[in-house]
Amino acid sequence: MYLLILFTLPSLAKATYVITVYGDVYNDTKFFTRTFPWIVDNIGGDISVDYHLLGSGRYSVPQMCALNQLRSNTYLQAEFLKCEAEGTRSEICLCRSGIDPKKFRQCVLERGNMAGLAAFKHSQLNIDVSPIIELGPRITVSEVPDEHYLKKICTIFGDDKPRGCVKPFDCNNNTSTDALESRALAYFDCSKIDNSCQWHTSTTTTPTTTRTTPTTTYTANTYWDTPHHTP
Repeated sequence: MYLLILFTLPSLAKATYVITVYGDVYNDTKFFTRTFPWIVDNIGGDISVDYHLLGSGRYSVPQMCALNQLRSNTYLQAEFLKCEAEGTRSEICLCRSGIDPKKFRQCVLERGNMAGLAAFKHSQLNIDVSPIIELGPRITVSEVPDEHYLKKICTIFGDDKPRGCVKPFDCNNNTSTDALESRALAYFDCSKIDNSCQWHTSTTTTPTTTRTTPTTTYTANTYWDTPHHTP
């Protein structure tokens, strides 16, 4: 006769709450370089984020394609948006985030309608400002200090608030921000690490001279895997 003992372990599954961010990465720079990364530092593991990015589809569509690839990691999404908002070359931001170039290119070629959808969703809010964080139907927060964004978002957790809501990082602590700045990294190449994902310039040697390729250009935002050289 065997004695079967069953241990009931507490479930590790936890509900993930979805919020939606509306904004123009190149115009709402303070939000995407400071406020949103700070929010994610505090509760990024407890939320999932949908994005309806505004502005020209020439840059908002590539940005949303990148964010779609990063949808399983809110921290990498925040780092990518921060990189873009700071004015860093898009190729570098994409490379650091570990974006698959082929999937990215296909998305940009086929999903141009995302820009129109984002504008439509924004217009339905009847709030002519950005950025906006939507917590649910008719529940939004905008044009408030940094800490008020977090406080409002934390209301969706009810009594089961994550630590980032109870004891958040100081949003005015620049030292803390600098310490966390380089940690959201998904890709690196030791041979190129000094150039932060930029490609080394090749050289061509002839019997009499050594010629360095003078110009490297890239094709828009749809492909950056191999640089195209102009002689």
